[in-house]
Amino acid sequence: MADKMLESNERARKQAQEVYDLARKITAEIHNQHHRPVFRFTLEPGEPGIFESKAGGTPYLPHDMPWPLDANGQGLALLAQVDCASLNGLPDFPTTGLLQFFVSWGDTWGLDFDDQVTQTGFRVLYHETADPSVTAEEVEAKRPPKPENADDWFPICKNCYICFAPFVMEQGINETDPRFDPLFAEKWNKLRPDTPVKGTWDMHKLVADRLRDYDATSQPGWQPAYHQLGGYPYFTQEDPRNGTEYEDLDVLLFQLDSDGEKQGGDLVMWGDCGVANFFINRDALKKRDFSRVCYNWDCC
Repeated sequence: MADKMLESNERARKQAQEVYDLARKITAEIHNQHHRPVFRFTLEPGEPGIFESKAGGTPYLPHDMPWPLDANGQGLALLAQVDCASLNGLPDFPTTGLLQFFVSWGDTWGLDFDDQVTQTGFRVLYHETADPSVTAEEVEAKRPPKPENADDWFPICKNCYICFAPFVMEQGINETDPRFDPLFAEKWNKLRPDTPVKGTWDMHKLVADRLRDYDATSQPGWQPAYHQLGGYPYFTQEDPRNGTEYEDLDVLLFQLDSDGEKQGGDLVMWGDCGVANFFINRDALKKRDFSRVCYNWDCC
């Protein structure tokens, strides 16, 4: 009996090895054929100045610009600000000025599930130039009181510096993209017509539960938190653009992932370890027109 069990386990391990060796080969081919430039960044706790790249804190606002408000006339909160001079080398993105992302307080943080592009619960602002005479004290004097019914819990747990990678990288399409599964299935089925699949989940079902390797279709070297501009988005649920009127919003303008600090608590937390994305049409990005942007966040 023990010999039969050992033999069965060995067959299962061998089958798992064969399945995942092929899965990694196919995934590498897909990444080589489908990749995009991306600027990744990390977060470091601190209190950046009003002209710096940051998550949370005090934004830059021109002397004559009031604090941005939501549809109810209540003040939005700064989610992130990007010094675009850091984006040199990322095609079609601005390389001067400041790009800002504001969201509402409350349990959905400005996300409208029925209309994800009308900027009533969030706002994307671009300042082509920044006036160096503006001070943080001047901007803070414009800040409206926090709404009385606002939940003090906000995705930004600590104000942080945004620290960009030293150069643009190439990122392969990831398995949360709705195009990945069809690409994977097409290649798999040509090589293994005896065990056809519709996507990666069917492939995993060929392997015993205890031996499944869900990282086999991941891009090597890419680990959370998935903070970035450009490249391929990451989702914990699904792409909100798939099959909707938002499909033309083909550029990942900004992505801020949940980010747990090794010591001292979380830096960013979207619900239950979720992620937020902002999408824009490439032609609009080239024109620096940020009036139609899809804002989405989801969590596990």
